[in-house]
Amino acid sequence: MRNHAASVGILLGTIVGTTAIARETGPTTRLTPAAAVAGHCAAWNTTDRQKRDLLLKRVFARDGVYSDPMPTYVAGRTALSNEIANFQRQNRGARFRCSPPQTHHRAMRVSWLMVGADGKVRMQGEDFYELAPDGLIRRVTGFFGPPPNPGR
Repeated sequence: MRNHAASVGILLGTIVGTTAIARETGPTTRLTPAAAVAGHCAAWNTTDRQKRDLLLKRVFARDGVYSDPMPTYVAGRTALSNEIANFQRQNRGARFRCSPPQTHHRAMRVSWLMVGADGKVRMQGEDFYELAPDGLIRRVTGFFGPPPNPGR
């Protein structure tokens, strides 16, 4: 009886612990590609640190990687939020407009425009995303400018 009670206690502790972990890591519903892009784009347009960090937590994997030709290479949500803040300090009033994603499997590409505070387009580019199985963004690789001309 004593061993049975101990086993039940261990089992209940495991169930309660697993439930607590599930609550900490968030819902088990899969994020859609469109929602991931919308949240990522919104994070680049959000100057409030707490709101930006919340957006990134919803769409960007804890160990996600972002890189672009600046050269920027950051790993993790906090590093990305810091990089966005640096970008915003250097480009006051700039905003991004992002296209809906073109997707297949867990890959997608998005076109974007960076618009200055005066409303004029300052830059264009494309981002290539890799999604985790839960739909969070695992990697973003950004390219600046129009796509290369394929020639004839």
